[in-house]
Amino acid sequence: MIWTKKYAPVNSKELVGEIRSIMKLEDFVNNFKSQRKKAMILYGPTGTGKTEAVYALAKEKNLEIIELNASDVRKKDHILEIVGNAIKQGSLFGSGKIILIDEIDGLSGMKDRGGAQALASLIGGSAFPIIMTANDPWQSKLSSLRRKTLMVEVPALSSPEICKVLRRICERETIVISEYVLKSVANRAGGDLRSAINDLQLICCGRKEITKEHLEEIGERNKEEDVFNLLRVIFKSTDSKLILDTFDKTNLKFEEVALWVDENLPKEYFGHELGDAYDKLSKSDVFKGRIMRRQHWRFMVYQKYFMSVGVAISKKGSKKGFVNYERSKRILKMWIAKMKYGKRKSICEKISSKCHVSSKRAMKDIFPYVKNILSSESEFLDLSEEEVGWLEK
Repeated sequence: MIWTKKYAPVNSKELVGEIRSIMKLEDFVNNFKSQRKKAMILYGPTGTGKTEAVYALAKEKNLEIIELNASDVRKKDHILEIVGNAIKQGSLFGSGKIILIDEIDGLSGMKDRGGAQALASLIGGSAFPIIMTANDPWQSKLSSLRRKTLMVEVPALSSPEICKVLRRICERETIVISEYVLKSVANRAGGDLRSAINDLQLICCGRKEITKEHLEEIGERNKEEDVFNLLRVIFKSTDSKLILDTFDKTNLKFEEVALWVDENLPKEYFGHELGDAYDKLSKSDVFKGRIMRRQHWRFMVYQKYFMSVGVAISKKGSKKGFVNYERSKRILKMWIAKMKYGKRKSICEKISSKCHVSSKRAMKDIFPYVKNILSSESEFLDLSEEEVGWLEK
């Protein structure tokens, strides 16, 4: 049996993570009749236990769950029929119920046009709590839903919280495992409890004692997951120790982190705090330059500090809400520029060979003046058809 199902929490006491999120969920269900808004959106990264929290609360309160997946009720007509019937019909066992709509951000724009609006129109008339889950609820297509729902963030889990769950599973499975291995599995998960449990089951399959060597079977987590986790810590937290510890665990190159931070800063910071954050990022780049010019490797600590903690403390207050971080486009732009000027470079190298000058001088002193007549000298210079075509354009 899959451990994520076998050891799913059965009550609110077994839930891990942000206690305030759990309390808000519990209060919403317990006091539903007095709630002004009749629906809630639980949002946050994958593997943080959003769906499991709803099921655990339902079991604890002896409530029936009607679960729907947004990808299964995509069209307006389906939503009006299926969800509309669910909010009107009583519980099968007369004990009350929760309507759970999973992955609400799975509604795609054009294909599911009207789906979110149809769902929003039904919320006000529901006799039962409607709870939706999402990774990214801030998409424009969900604006009508956000106005009619309580928004509750479920943050990524910390490594100690994940480690606690893994330890409990190993105890129940009577598996001998070191604290080092448990922490390694927890750290590699990047806040995703589901992934951590799956990894643990993989290395424990058919064994009763786990060693460091077994960690090789799961390898390293996807590097982008490490980046996303680090960015969340930098942009959401001001805890310098947590930020630096997370940075050290990722094994990412400084250049990679700087590119990711540079690309996603405008999504989190605004006004003066954005300027201050870019100032810190630029200071990190200054230290990088000093390291390269003078080989002062001791400056690396300042480079890392400015691009992480420096950026983090530039914000005025804590940042809330899920943000979909994106890969830096700078490398792509550099590649496009390289391809754009690649023909010019190859032509100048041929001029250099024929005229017995350096490529740099050929580009600076000769190419600007003779580029209009080079096509007529293409045979002499051994220019390719692509290079001649580029010149003609």
